Order: sequence, then C-alpha cells, then structure tokens
Amino acid sequence: MITKIKNIISGICVICGFSACVDTVILPDNKTVDEDYWQKKSEVETVVSAAYAQLRDATAIRNMIIWGDFRSDELVVTATLPASAAYKTALAQIYSLNIETENAFTTWYPFYSAINYCNLVLQKAESVIAVDPDYTRGDYDANKAQVLALRAFCYFYLTKVFHDIPVTPGAYLNSSDDLNAPQATPDEVLTMCINDLKEASRYAISGSTYGDWRDKGYLNQDGINAVLADIYLWRASVNRSASDYQACVECCDKIINAKKEAYEQGGTRRHRADDEEKPYYLADYNNMYDDLFGQTGQNADESIFELQYRSSSANNVGLDQMYFRYNSSSSNGFGYLKASSVFGKVDNTGNGVWNNSVDQRLYEFLYDANSSSMEQFGIRKFVASTSAGTNNTADSKRDTRSNVQQNWIFYRLTDVMLMKAEALVQLYDLGGKADDDTRNEEAFEICKFVNERALSDANKSSYALKYSTYKDKMEQLVLAERARELCFEGKRWFDLMRYNYRHTANQADLTKKLTEGYVANSDVFFELALRKYAVPASMRAKMRDERYLYMPINQDEVEINTSLVQNPVYKSASRK
Repeated sequence: MITKIKNIISGICVICGFSACVDTVILPDNKTVDEDYWQKKSEVETVVSAAYAQLRDATAIRNMIIWGDFRSDELVVTATLPASAAYKTALAQIYSLNIETENAFTTWYPFYSAINYCNLVLQKAESVIAVDPDYTRGDYDANKAQVLALRAFCYFYLTKVFHDIPVTPGAYLNSSDDLNAPQATPDEVLTMCINDLKEASRYAISGSTYGDWRDKGYLNQDGINAVLADIYLWRASVNRSASDYQACVECCDKIINAKKEAYEQGGTRRHRADDEEKPYYLADYNNMYDDLFGQTGQNADESIFELQYRSSSANNVGLDQMYFRYNSSSSNGFGYLKASSVFGKVDNTGNGVWNNSVDQRLYEFLYDANSSSMEQFGIRKFVASTSAGTNNTADSKRDTRSNVQQNWIFYRLTDVMLMKAEALVQLYDLGGKADDDTRNEEAFEICKFVNERALSDANKSSYALKYSTYKDKMEQLVLAERARELCFEGKRWFDLMRYNYRHTANQADLTKKLTEGYVANSDVFFELALRKYAVPASMRAKMRDERYLYMPINQDEVEINTSLVQNPVYKSASRK
C-alpha cells in the first residue's frame, strides 16, 4: 500500500537501532521490534519525534507546495527553468492539467510513513510503562495524544488531496502483513479524524508547556483545535452544514482565547509598546516578517504548529527547491516556481489579489513586487532572511545563504481567525436570521484586523476594508484576505475547493467515492482557479467536475495495493 515502504521501515530500523533489516522482503521480520527496543521512555520519545520528522522530508514539502499552492492561481513554472531541471516535466503536466499517474508529485509515502510511526507508538508505547519506572501513565497519555493528533492531521491532508484513501489497520512491521488496505470515503476518514482529535485533546499539553520549540513543533491543545477547526470547515463547506460551521467557530475561539491569555501573561516574543487590550495579539507592522518567517524569528507567539528545521539544524530542501534554488546549490538562483501576475501586482479592477500598493505583505512576500514589466515574481516569503523594509518596491536582492533552515508553518493565528470569519459568513444563511448581521460584522472585524496589521498607521484609514451586508461580498472578502495573508503557505487550493463546494449546483456527497458519483464544478470557482492562464476558458474542460480537483494515485501504489481504485479521470503512463 505504501510506495517505497522499504525506505519507511529502514527509517524505523535506524531510529530503533536495529543491526540489520531483511532486504529480500518488503517488510522486516525482526523480533527485536518486540524484545529489544521498547524498553525506555527515551526510545518512545525518539519514535514520536521520528513521526514528525517524516513530514520534514523534501518530498513532503515539495508535494505540499504543489498540492496547496501550484494547483491554484498562485504559482506558475519559472519561465527560465532549464530543460535539465528534474521536475520540469512533472510540473508542466500539472500546469497544463494533463497529470499522469506516474507524476513525481502524486506520491503520498511521507504521510503514510508518518502514519506508520504513529501506529507504531500506539501499538508499542504503553508496554514501556511496565519496564521503565521513568515512563509514567501521564507520559504515555501525552505521547498517545501526539500521535493520534498527527495521524489525524495526515489522514485529513491526504483526503483533501486524493479524496478516497486507504486507512491502515496498524503499524506495518512483519513480512506477513497485508498491505492491501481498502480505500475509505472522505466521510469515513473525517469522522475518524475528529474522533481521534477529541481523544487526543483529553491528554494534550498546553501551548506553552516547554517554553521552547516544542510548543510549536508538537501538536498541543491549540494545534489540535486548529486541525479540528480545519476539518469542520472542510466538511461544512461540502455538506453545507450549520452545525459543522458552528463547531469550527468554537474550535477557533478556543485557540483565540488561549493565545490571548498566553500573550497577556507574557509571551516569549516582543509585546506591543502600549498597554491597550486587544481582541487579538499579532506581531506588529514592523516586526511581522522577522517574527514569523525571518532567520531570527519563527515559532512566534502567534504561531500554532510548525515543522521544525531550525531546531534540528536541517535544511528545508523542498522549500529551497520550489521557491529559492531549484537545484539547491546555485546562489542567486531561482526556484522551480514563481508567483503568477495575479499575486504579484496590484489590480484595482477586482480581478487581482492586492487592492492597494501600501500593503506591506506584497513586498515581504514577493521579490520585485508590483513591477509592471514582469509576469512572474520570485517568492520572498520563507526565503528572505530579513524584512524587506517598508513598501520597498526595489527589493530585488536575493539571499545568498547556503542553508535554508526555515520552518514550514501549518497553522498560525491569522489562519485560525480567518477560518472563523469564513465559518461566520456561511452561518448567515444556515444559522438562523437573528444573529446574521452580528456574524457578518464579526467576520468583517476579523478581516479588518488582519489586513490592518499589514498597513502603516498613516495608511490605515485610507485603505481600510469596506464592510458589506451581503453574504456573497463578505465571502469574497474573507477569501481575498486569506489569499493575501496566507499565500505560498499551502492553503490556497484548499480554500478554492471549499469555495467551489459551497457554490456547485448540486451538493457533493462525502459518503461516496469518486467512482460512485461527483458534481460539476462551479463557475465562480473557474473564475478564480483558472485566472493565471492566458486563456482560462480553454482550461475549463480539463477541470469540469470535482474528480479533477483531486490528484491521481501514483501508479506504484496501485500496483502494490491491489485494493486501490484509481481516480477515473487520470490515465497511466506507458511502462516500458
């Protein structure tokens, strides 16, 4: 079921200190898994850390950028990319919407590798309580919460990308294990994830337990609530469910309140100069980039869950290749991908992302921002080690550092705030009329707060967002603010998918597999998702229904797991 599973199990062997693995079978039949390894608290914690480490794999980061950003209107292939670049053909397939099942970006093994480590902890860790007095029931519960939450996060991510995915019955350890796990529907996967996250929440640590990178590098209470909010928002958008939108709001409020309390009690980062109480505490205008993305920042007070590279001294190769240097070696080079003109220029006609030229994020997140002579823009977010400086349109100088040890952010406070705003707007019609205006007004105030963080004090009044009592206008405002705030963080495609599901003529059904039924995509989705193309209308036929929103399963997976059924709109490449 898992491509390159020998690599996955080899990783377990290294982590666990095995002397050798059996190379002649897919999985090792090594009794030391039971007898020699699971003896100490430190060994359990090593495997928990290894589960997170799977997502730091360059393949995982590359894929998350492709799945969440490149498939949307955000990114295009760098025009000057040489023919020798390893992933150029694979990217061209995706950009032209002619994806083959052997495409390099269809692999899911880092996520299933992480799931396998999580299952290993769930199967083995409890027995360590009996043999190591330093490993208590409380330690086990904390470890259990970690892996339940991480496993749920991985399954949720996979079902957003592939729709119908296999759910493994447990850790794969022996050569006799059956790898033919059948696919589950999104409804089954999401229900399982919600149940696991609720169970994890019972034992999870708070967001400031350690006082170091682990507060953001592990899925604590805030992280668990962020994943739950994301799942509820996804399911609500497909099912058009008021109860799930409300559940999303409640999860977001838990995070917002926890962050507010932690900040007022003394955050680890700088405080605002004044003592005025705020509804949300975000890094200020001058320090936003350095706190969140800069070389001296990361794991900021407002962050929730980040993949840790700085603390592990690991180079973020996947991010480096996609946004900075396609071959990870040439200084002053370029990544595989650049931002489309939609995301690089101010467009006051309503067709662009940026509605003014003084939004500091435009310059922090893009090189050569708003240049009228360019159609592609280098990604600055994550790549640049320091702030661009106030509205610095001439900031074209690129970093020349050899290592890019930038954390990859999964969730941060503004993301959660805007998830709440999105859910509040949808409750306008679904949640009863009495509070409609209040919900819309609160959603607007959230967007305004996020937006104004990126404006200097002198520009706040002149460029303030405009409130509308119309639901569709507010829905577009929230979507646009998410595009500005969260661009290039792996969010945009999934935002567009939710937007599409809310506007399809017929409601989609999460209880069905793609082979059992699907809906046609909406016109409003096409207007946004395809606007990076020179002739958007010519691409509509290649994305006409929801099956095209999901990636194909890699051909290797289909051949290993005979229970898998391929997404029917994709064809296999010819094998020699």
